[in-house]
Amino acid sequence: MLLPQPPFDTLVDPQVELWVTVVTLIGALVAAGFAVRDWRQSRRPTVLLLLIGGAAMTSIEPFIDTVGGCWFPRNGWTAFQTYGRPMPIWLICSYLTYFGGGMAVMWRLMRQGLSRSQLWALYVGGIASDCLLEMTLLHFQPYLYYGPQPLMVAKFPLWWAAINTVTPMAAAAILLRYQRFLTAGWRQLQIVPLTLSVSIGMNAVIGWPSWLVINTPVGPLLTQIGGLASFALSAWCMSIVAESAHRQAARSPVMAGLVPEPF
Repeated sequence: MLLPQPPFDTLVDPQVELWVTVVTLIGALVAAGFAVRDWRQSRRPTVLLLLIGGAAMTSIEPFIDTVGGCWFPRNGWTAFQTYGRPMPIWLICSYLTYFGGGMAVMWRLMRQGLSRSQLWALYVGGIASDCLLEMTLLHFQPYLYYGPQPLMVAKFPLWWAAINTVTPMAAAAILLRYQRFLTAGWRQLQIVPLTLSVSIGMNAVIGWPSWLVINTPVGPLLTQIGGLASFALSAWCMSIVAESAHRQAARSPVMAGLVPEPF
């Protein structure tokens, strides 16, 4: 038998499921409204495609949850199911807003030319915000984490925030770097698989130490070390993102229409 086993018998309060779905749906509709407005003004659907890419990230969530120890109760409003894991409707809405909207905001901020220290401040603030958001949600238990999770505080394993924060920043930095190529004509459609690939990559690069200790009985000390290792890998990825975004912005303060140059 594989370890650890998900809490299959866990149920979510129907009222909690309703309110979480309503709130996240409102957030998704607001984000979509801004994206459509931006499309009309810029005549490019870049922001809308980033939102779609964020929503598409839920397609890999069942795999991430299997190795990372996250469970959504079966009695919720299920949008789809893979790996035997139900994914609720509200998760798609929240991913569209959090990851899709996060990528769009970070891309626009990076285009304005942020310093390395400003990018790092956004990274630290993003981790703090993600922790606060998830701890609040976990209080009402529309989902839960299980197994020997590293760095568990208020039901939330902090190492997840290290991945969730750097993922939209990494996608935004790549879009900034190859903006001319990725925001012209039919090539804009590449934004969706690009963002999905970045999500898969960041989860694997940063999450594997935590995945290892969650699914292997290594004891409490090594379990915590695994979580700290994920944070260290997240900071390493962030250092690359900050350097890349800063250099690209330094080449020209006006990014629109700039042909990317090699590093």
